Amino acid sequence: MEEARTTESDTTLDLGRWDGVRRIWEIIDRLRGEGGCPWDRKQTPHSVQTYLVEEAHEAAAAIRADRKEEAAEELGDLLFMVLFLVHLYEEKRAFSLEDVCRAICEKMIRRHPHVFGDVQVHSAKDVRSNWEKIKEAEKRGKRRGLGIPKTLPALVRAYRIRARQEDAGAASSSLKEAVEMFQASVRDLDSGDLSDPVQAQKRLGHLLYRAVCLARALGRRPEDSLHGYLDALESSVAPNDDQA
Repeated sequence: MEEARTTESDTTLDLGRWDGVRRIWEIIDRLRGEGGCPWDRKQTPHSVQTYLVEEAHEAAAAIRADRKEEAAEELGDLLFMVLFLVHLYEEKRAFSLEDVCRAICEKMIRRHPHVFGDVQVHSAKDVRSNWEKIKEAEKRGKRRGLGIPKTLPALVRAYRIRARQEDAGAASSSLKEAVEMFQASVRDLDSGDLSDPVQAQKRLGHLLYRAVCLARALGRRPEDSLHGYLDALESSVAPNDDQA
Protein backbone atom coordinates (compact mmCIF):
# COMPACT_ATOMS: atom_id res chain seq x y z
CA MET A 1 0.00 0.00 0.00
CA GLU A 2 2.81 2.37 0.90
CA GLU A 3 4.59 1.80 -2.43
CA ALA A 4 1.40 2.48 -4.37
CA ARG A 5 0.86 5.77 -2.59
CA THR A 6 4.45 6.79 -3.22
CA THR A 7 4.12 6.08 -6.94
CA GLU A 8 0.95 8.15 -7.18
CA SER A 9 2.56 11.14 -5.47
CA ASP A 10 5.67 10.91 -7.67
CA THR A 11 3.59 11.70 -10.76
CA THR A 12 2.73 15.14 -9.42
CA LEU A 13 5.93 15.92 -7.49
CA ASP A 14 7.80 18.94 -8.79
CA LEU A 15 11.42 17.99 -8.17
CA GLY A 16 12.54 21.49 -9.08
CA ARG A 17 11.11 22.91 -5.87
CA TRP A 18 13.78 20.99 -3.91
CA ASP A 19 16.61 22.84 -5.66
CA GLY A 20 16.53 25.37 -2.83
CA VAL A 21 17.30 22.68 -0.26
CA ARG A 22 20.19 21.46 -2.41
CA ARG A 23 21.45 25.04 -2.65
CA ILE A 24 21.44 25.37 1.15
CA TRP A 25 23.53 22.21 1.38
CA GLU A 26 25.99 23.57 -1.19
CA ILE A 27 26.33 26.82 0.79
CA ILE A 28 27.08 24.83 3.96
CA ASP A 29 29.67 22.83 2.00
CA ARG A 30 31.35 26.11 1.01
CA LEU A 31 31.19 27.60 4.51
CA ARG A 32 32.70 24.48 6.10
CA GLY A 33 35.25 23.80 3.37
CA GLU A 34 38.80 24.98 2.84
CA GLY A 35 38.79 28.74 2.40
CA GLY A 36 35.33 28.94 3.95
CA CYS A 37 34.15 30.94 6.95
CA PRO A 38 36.42 30.71 10.05
CA TRP A 39 33.41 31.00 12.38
CA ASP A 40 31.37 28.28 10.61
CA ARG A 41 34.41 26.00 10.35
CA LYS A 42 34.94 25.94 14.11
CA GLN A 43 31.34 25.10 15.03
CA THR A 44 30.35 21.80 16.64
CA PRO A 45 26.93 20.18 17.19
CA HIS A 46 27.13 21.26 20.82
CA SER A 47 27.73 24.92 19.95
CA VAL A 48 25.10 25.02 17.20
CA GLN A 49 22.27 23.45 19.21
CA THR A 50 21.89 26.72 21.13
CA TYR A 51 21.19 28.59 17.89
CA LEU A 52 18.76 25.86 16.84
CA VAL A 53 16.65 26.55 19.94
CA GLU A 54 16.81 30.32 19.41
CA GLU A 55 15.75 30.03 15.76
CA ALA A 56 12.87 27.73 16.70
CA HIS A 57 11.58 30.30 19.20
CA GLU A 58 11.89 33.12 16.67
CA ALA A 59 10.02 31.11 14.04
CA ALA A 60 7.29 30.24 16.54
CA ALA A 61 6.93 33.91 17.51
CA ALA A 62 6.49 34.96 13.87
CA ILE A 63 3.91 32.22 13.28
CA ARG A 64 2.02 33.10 16.45
CA ALA A 65 1.88 36.75 15.36
CA ASP A 66 0.72 35.70 11.87
CA ARG A 67 3.55 37.68 10.25
CA LYS A 68 3.88 35.63 7.08
CA GLU A 69 6.98 37.24 5.54
CA GLU A 70 8.81 37.08 8.86
CA ALA A 71 7.68 33.46 9.33
CA ALA A 72 9.16 32.55 5.94
CA GLU A 73 12.47 34.17 6.90
CA GLU A 74 12.62 32.58 10.34
CA LEU A 75 11.66 29.14 9.02
CA GLY A 76 14.53 29.54 6.54
CA ASP A 77 16.90 30.25 9.42
CA LEU A 78 15.59 27.19 11.26
CA LEU A 79 15.91 24.98 8.17
CA PHE A 80 19.48 26.18 7.68
CA MET A 81 20.36 25.30 11.29
CA VAL A 82 18.85 21.81 10.95
CA LEU A 83 20.81 21.12 7.76
CA PHE A 84 23.95 22.65 9.25
CA LEU A 85 23.72 20.25 12.20
CA VAL A 86 23.17 17.27 9.93
CA HIS A 87 26.20 18.37 7.89
CA LEU A 88 28.35 18.46 11.04
CA TYR A 89 27.31 14.92 11.94
CA GLU A 90 27.99 13.74 8.39
CA GLU A 91 31.51 15.12 8.68
CA LYS A 92 31.98 13.00 11.82
CA ARG A 93 30.51 10.00 9.94
CA ALA A 94 27.93 9.67 12.72
CA PHE A 95 24.96 9.65 10.33
CA SER A 96 23.95 11.16 7.00
CA LEU A 97 21.17 13.33 5.66
CA GLU A 98 19.75 10.18 4.05
CA ASP A 99 19.74 8.47 7.46
CA VAL A 100 17.82 11.37 8.99
CA CYS A 101 15.25 11.44 6.17
CA ARG A 102 14.82 7.67 6.19
CA ALA A 103 14.32 7.57 9.96
CA ILE A 104 11.66 10.28 10.03
CA CYS A 105 9.84 8.82 7.01
CA GLU A 106 9.73 5.40 8.63
CA LYS A 107 8.53 6.92 11.90
CA MET A 108 5.73 8.94 10.28
CA ILE A 109 4.51 5.92 8.29
CA ARG A 110 4.69 3.71 11.39
CA ARG A 111 2.78 6.21 13.52
CA HIS A 112 0.02 6.76 10.95
CA PRO A 113 -1.31 3.24 10.47
CA HIS A 114 -4.74 4.73 9.69
CA VAL A 115 -3.19 6.34 6.57
CA PHE A 116 -0.50 3.85 5.54
CA GLY A 117 -2.13 0.71 6.96
CA ASP A 118 -5.52 -0.76 7.78
CA VAL A 119 -6.18 0.74 11.23
CA GLN A 120 -9.57 2.45 11.53
CA VAL A 121 -9.94 5.73 13.43
CA HIS A 122 -13.00 7.89 14.02
CA SER A 123 -11.58 11.08 15.47
CA ALA A 124 -8.43 13.11 16.07
CA LYS A 125 -8.54 11.74 19.63
CA ASP A 126 -8.23 8.20 18.26
CA VAL A 127 -5.24 9.30 16.18
CA ARG A 128 -3.50 10.78 19.22
CA SER A 129 -4.24 7.69 21.30
CA ASN A 130 -2.75 5.40 18.64
CA TRP A 131 0.25 7.70 18.27
CA GLU A 132 1.02 7.57 21.99
CA LYS A 133 0.64 3.76 22.12
CA ILE A 134 2.99 3.30 19.16
CA LYS A 135 5.45 5.80 20.62
CA GLU A 136 5.35 4.06 23.99
CA ALA A 137 6.12 0.71 22.35
CA GLU A 138 9.04 2.27 20.42
CA LYS A 139 10.51 3.95 23.48
CA ARG A 140 9.94 1.15 25.99
CA GLY A 141 13.15 0.48 27.86
CA LYS A 142 14.92 3.41 26.16
CA ARG A 143 13.63 6.52 27.88
CA ARG A 144 13.81 7.78 31.41
CA GLY A 145 10.76 9.01 33.29
CA LEU A 146 8.01 10.27 31.01
CA GLY A 147 10.41 11.01 28.17
CA ILE A 148 9.52 14.70 28.16
CA PRO A 149 12.55 17.02 27.74
CA LYS A 150 13.27 19.05 30.86
CA THR A 151 14.55 21.88 28.67
CA LEU A 152 11.04 22.67 27.44
CA PRO A 153 9.43 25.91 28.65
CA ALA A 154 7.76 25.09 31.97
CA LEU A 155 4.18 25.64 30.76
CA VAL A 156 4.74 23.41 27.71
CA ARG A 157 6.38 20.74 29.88
CA ALA A 158 3.52 20.83 32.41
CA TYR A 159 0.95 20.56 29.60
CA ARG A 160 2.68 17.53 28.14
CA ILE A 161 3.09 15.87 31.54
CA ARG A 162 -0.64 16.27 32.19
CA ALA A 163 -1.44 14.91 28.72
CA ARG A 164 0.84 11.91 29.35
CA GLN A 165 -0.89 11.29 32.70
CA GLU A 166 -4.27 11.28 30.99
CA ASP A 167 -3.00 8.95 28.27
CA ALA A 168 -1.80 6.62 31.05
CA GLY A 169 -5.31 6.45 32.51
CA ALA A 170 -5.69 9.50 34.72
CA ALA A 171 -9.19 10.92 34.41
CA SER A 172 -9.51 14.21 32.55
CA SER A 173 -10.83 16.99 34.77
CA SER A 174 -14.10 18.65 33.89
CA LEU A 175 -14.03 22.43 33.67
CA LYS A 176 -15.84 22.66 37.02
CA GLU A 177 -13.34 20.31 38.69
CA ALA A 178 -10.37 22.15 37.18
CA VAL A 179 -11.67 25.50 38.45
CA GLU A 180 -12.25 24.07 41.92
CA MET A 181 -8.74 22.57 42.08
CA PHE A 182 -7.23 25.86 40.92
CA GLN A 183 -9.18 27.76 43.59
CA ALA A 184 -8.02 25.26 46.22
CA SER A 185 -4.41 25.91 45.18
CA VAL A 186 -4.96 29.66 45.54
CA ARG A 187 -6.31 29.13 49.06
CA ASP A 188 -3.39 26.83 49.84
CA LEU A 189 -0.93 29.47 48.68
CA ASP A 190 -2.70 32.17 50.67
CA SER A 191 -2.74 30.12 53.87
CA GLY A 192 0.89 29.05 53.67
CA ASP A 193 4.02 30.57 55.15
CA LEU A 194 5.30 32.54 52.17
CA SER A 195 8.30 33.72 54.15
CA ASP A 196 9.71 30.22 53.74
CA PRO A 197 11.18 30.27 50.18
CA VAL A 198 11.04 26.48 49.81
CA GLN A 199 7.36 26.26 50.75
CA ALA A 200 6.51 29.37 48.73
CA GLN A 201 8.10 27.89 45.59
CA LYS A 202 6.38 24.54 46.10
CA ARG A 203 2.93 26.08 46.59
CA LEU A 204 3.37 28.50 43.70
CA GLY A 205 4.50 25.66 41.45
CA HIS A 206 1.41 23.69 42.41
CA LEU A 207 -0.79 26.68 41.63
CA LEU A 208 0.81 27.12 38.19
CA TYR A 209 0.38 23.43 37.44
CA ARG A 210 -3.31 23.68 38.34
CA ALA A 211 -3.54 26.64 35.97
CA VAL A 212 -2.18 24.38 33.21
CA CYS A 213 -4.79 21.72 34.07
CA LEU A 214 -7.45 24.43 33.88
CA ALA A 215 -6.17 25.42 30.44
CA ARG A 216 -6.47 21.80 29.28
CA ALA A 217 -10.04 21.65 30.59
CA LEU A 218 -10.76 24.79 28.54
CA GLY A 219 -9.17 23.19 25.49
CA ARG A 220 -6.46 25.84 25.37
CA ARG A 221 -2.67 25.62 25.38
CA PRO A 222 -1.35 27.62 28.35
CA GLU A 223 1.79 28.76 26.52
CA ASP A 224 -0.26 30.27 23.69
CA SER A 225 -2.77 31.78 26.12
CA LEU A 226 -0.06 33.47 28.17
CA HIS A 227 1.73 34.72 25.07
CA GLY A 228 -1.55 36.20 23.81
CA TYR A 229 -2.11 38.02 27.09
CA LEU A 230 1.50 39.24 27.21
CA ASP A 231 1.27 40.53 23.64
CA ALA A 232 -1.81 42.56 24.60
CA LEU A 233 -0.14 43.73 27.81
CA GLU A 234 3.01 44.78 25.98
CA SER A 235 0.95 46.72 23.42
CA SER A 236 -0.87 48.56 26.18
CA VAL A 237 2.34 49.79 27.84
CA ALA A 238 4.56 50.31 24.77
CA PRO A 239 4.99 53.90 23.58
CA ASN A 240 2.88 54.90 20.59
CA ASP A 241 5.00 55.08 17.42
CA ASP A 242 3.47 58.45 16.58
CA GLN A 243 4.56 59.83 19.94
CA ALA A 244 8.01 58.26 20.05
